[in-house]
Parts: sequence; C-alpha cells; structure tokens
Amino acid sequence: MSRDSFTVLGSSSGLPQADRACSGYVLKTGESLTLIDCGGGVSSSFLRCGFDPWKLDRVFVSHTHSDHCCELTLVVQMLHVLGSERRLDLFVPDEFVRPLLAYLNAVYMLPQHVAPALQIQGYGDGFVYHGDGFKLKAIANQHLEKAAELIERYDVPNRMQCHSFRLSTSGATLLYSADLAGFDDIAPHLHDLDYALVESTHVDLDRLLQHARSSSIGRYILTHLGGDDETAAIQKQVSEAGLTNVSLAFDGLCLPM
Repeated sequence: MSRDSFTVLGSSSGLPQADRACSGYVLKTGESLTLIDCGGGVSSSFLRCGFDPWKLDRVFVSHTHSDHCCELTLVVQMLHVLGSERRLDLFVPDEFVRPLLAYLNAVYMLPQHVAPALQIQGYGDGFVYHGDGFKLKAIANQHLEKAAELIERYDVPNRMQCHSFRLSTSGATLLYSADLAGFDDIAPHLHDLDYALVESTHVDLDRLLQHARSSSIGRYILTHLGGDDETAAIQKQVSEAGLTNVSLAFDGLCLPM
C-alpha cells in the first residue's frame, strides 16, 4: 500500500453534529502532513486519527465559512502549546489574509511571538502549490456568490472567494469540491481522477449520480453530510441508483494516495 493517504477528519455539513466534525482533511505524503480546511472539531479529530502535530507543515483553507476555518487559530495554539518551532504555512484566500492577522492578534496568537513560525500566504483562482510529494491546484467556484447583494448593501470588503482543490500525488489524483453553488462548478473538472470528494449539501444529487454512472472516475465520495435522516435519505438514493462507485464519507475514512 502507498505510504501516502488522504483522511477525512470531518464529514459534517455546516450544522455541528455530535458524531461528526465539520469539514477537515489530512493529506499525508511521506512524513509531511497537510491539513485541508479546519472546521469545528477538526483539531480533536486530527489527534484521534493518530496524526502527529509535529509533522504538520501547512494548512489550506478553501473559504471562510466557519465550518471550514473556525479552528485555524486553535491549530496554531495547539502547536504553540506543544512548543513546535517548525514553520507552519497557512494558505488562505486573499480576502482572508488581513482579517486572519487581526484575529490571531485578538486571540493572543501573535504571529511574531508564537511558536511555530507562521507564514501566511493568500491565494486565488489558479494558484498551484508543488512540494513535499504532491501538487495542489485551486479552482474558484461560485459558492459565495449568493452573498453579493449583502456585500454590496453593507459595503464590506469580502471578495466571495471559495475554491475547490485538485490534489495529485505519485499514486493518485483527488478533487475536493469544498462547498459549491451547484454541480456545474465542478462538472468541467470531473475527469482523470481516482477520487471525487463532493459535498452533498449544495449539489443536485441526481445529476451527480447520473455523471457517476458513465464516468471513469474510480470513486465518488459524498461528504458535508447532514443529520441521520438526511444521510439515510442520501444513502437510499445512492443504493437505489445501483452504483458501486459512490459512497458516503465518515470521520476517519482513509483513502490511499
């Protein structure tokens, strides 16, 4: 089995649940760990899944809804309390760089003072990271465009940045949808993949299942799941479609990469 892996730390929708953390994932490549999104409960899930905080090198945040980023400062605090002095790279949407700096100061995680050494980098559509055995490409989607009217009304500086991520290692390629405006956001990118990790809250599931029926993608995994009744309904729809290449995520699911 490949030494590289992709682990689901949190598979919940935006509504916190007792038995699921909110959005968060770990890409392990060799001895390096990359955290992708860090919603509520992700820090505890990271430890529960047996990951070593001393090996965490970087964090990518897809967008700034709380269920995808609210524990970012807690991750910094965890490493600070442990005394880690290695560099931690934080990749966040361009619009979040200044607010994040202000928030770190507000919660007494002053970047110029804390261990680890923080490197905060903003990114946008088309950004590519290549290193530590993997490649990541950020793909803008329209999930936050629905906020345009409010942003104009209240004259706030938000740029409505939300991104899906295409991740490639030597062993596999995965598309993480993050949150979407709809299936059309990712439809052009559903090719040449071993895994498509797609949120279930904002997509037309019928269209997704129809795509999966004739697709060459190895496995579709539905995440961002609601409560028991909602999840059971999704599982029923998948089962009735008779598809063996579609499954539901759960906290702790580990995919070989």
